[in-house]
Amino acid sequence: MSFKWDSPVYFDELDLNGTLHNTRFALHVERAQSALFEQFGKGWERFGDRDDDLRYVVRELRIEFLAAFTSPGILPVELTAEKIGTTSAVYGFRCGHYARGHRVIVKVDADGRPAPWSDWYRTMFTQL
Repeated sequence: MSFKWDSPVYFDELDLNGTLHNTRFALHVERAQSALFEQFGKGWERFGDRDDDLRYVVRELRIEFLAAFTSPGILPVELTAEKIGTTSAVYGFRCGHYARGHRVIVKVDADGRPAPWSDWYRTMFTQL
């Protein structure tokens, strides 16, 4: 299974060559991940309202660019669950036929130290 999200790309995200700026792909992947958590009932409006499993840091981000995205419109983003550890999770992603890669996140506690994922998160991850 996977999670699919249509992420709108706006004119101001294009670079001087008229293509989606390379740094914006990471933003659209992040938006898709936020939408995934909201689908599972873990949305939040205030910082203090976040679920403990949404307190994480990005450890690694790898993007391979495949084709230019050349105009405002919808960038389809697909997330897949690749691997989950005690405190880390690896998500694969594909942004249409334009880019692909993976993103590693690590759950942290209030002091910023790695913390184990909850049973809810593990279940959600395996359902992806």
